[in-house]
Amino acid sequence: MHHTTDTIAALSTAPGEAGIAVVRISGPRALELLDHVLRTPSGGRFDSDWEHRRLYHGGFFDASGERVDDVMAAVMRGPDSYTGDDVVEISCHGGSAVVARVLETVFAAGARPAQPGEFTQRAFLNGKMDLIQAEAVADLIHARTELQRMVAERQLRGTLSRRIDALADAMVTLLAVIEANIDFIEEGIDALDVPGALATITRQRAELDDLLSTASLSRPLREGYRVVIAGPVNAGKSSLFNRLTGEAHAIVTEIPGTTRDVLRETVVVEGVPFILHDTAGLRDGTPDRVEAIGIGRAVDAAENADVVLFVLDASDHALGGDGPDALARLDASRALVVWNKVDCGRRADAVTIRREIAQVRASALTGEGVEEIRREMLRLAGSEALSRTARERAILNARLVTLLAEARGRLDTLGQAVESREPLELLAVQTREVLTLYEEATGRRYQEGLLDAIFSRFCIGK
Repeated sequence: MHHTTDTIAALSTAPGEAGIAVVRISGPRALELLDHVLRTPSGGRFDSDWEHRRLYHGGFFDASGERVDDVMAAVMRGPDSYTGDDVVEISCHGGSAVVARVLETVFAAGARPAQPGEFTQRAFLNGKMDLIQAEAVADLIHARTELQRMVAERQLRGTLSRRIDALADAMVTLLAVIEANIDFIEEGIDALDVPGALATITRQRAELDDLLSTASLSRPLREGYRVVIAGPVNAGKSSLFNRLTGEAHAIVTEIPGTTRDVLRETVVVEGVPFILHDTAGLRDGTPDRVEAIGIGRAVDAAENADVVLFVLDASDHALGGDGPDALARLDASRALVVWNKVDCGRRADAVTIRREIAQVRASALTGEGVEEIRREMLRLAGSEALSRTARERAILNARLVTLLAEARGRLDTLGQAVESREPLELLAVQTREVLTLYEEATGRRYQEGLLDAIFSRFCIGK
């Protein structure tokens, strides 16, 4: 148990006006502090023997004896609390003046302002959760889609932690066997069970391969699939961008080159996040340097996109500028040609589209074809694999991918060393290296800098 010497406090609910706000206090003086600020509804003092997991109703008073608000105070005694220390959560009215006065009074009574993520960091240090679960708390807070919530909640329950703990336990057993056999070397006895050691290593590699198979889904789960809306000028790209996002984010005019830079907005389709990028229209020989830079960025964005929506004007047969070349360069596996402005009644039949590239007729003005575009975005992004995996398996974050990929490589080295009957001292060192990586993954072994990086993602009050 990590024993803290100071008491921290912070607003745990979002700042701003609300019906209720929650001020969280944690540390050795949390209950003593409650003695100073909470009175019964009639103004008397509570029995200072605060009961665990009990909700108290009363008045909140400052040091001068002035009543600040009518509050509810939840008491959770350590170690059976979120942080492992004594915790008090004061629910007051959510006006900014009330919250400011409550916090001012709590700080004056001896608490200090909590740093971002400090409550959860104490929970980790006190053994209430491991590092993977702590990261899941941050992921749950930042979850924007049902899939993100599902993955974070599963990891918060310890599903992934238990798998890595099992790997670490098996490696501890192997290390113990190797080190025990070192004692027999002086007697000329080599008692290491080579087939048994290789079997353990093989099982470990298979388990890591299974875990790492979800690594490619980490980015789209957390950041979203990148969808770039590209095409010639005046094809209605910005109008389609606004239609897909549901808001008028992009400026729409009949003037060519209105869009200069790349606009980004997140949309969620069937629980899957997509980052839409509205880009400058493609055309040759623009005299405007700013527009030329925007066109260059549009080309770069399309090359790095998960999905490209290439928008053409169905009411205009002309396709000048970079349009034909851009069409020729499209990757059919991640591109959709959108014939926009079909409400105008004509079709650009003169433009030839490769047969393997999917096409959709749509109108950003009326909404025709937009649902089909969304379905094609899901198909081209391969998001079915993300949805299925998120519902059934753990998806690793970048930190875990790095650690477990390194452990996988070291297991190969260890296996080769066992097969070659390398000295037991060397096998022990290599086994311990793998174990260290597992321990870093769950936080059994960590560095302060790592904790600072992880918990800085949290909001204050969590």
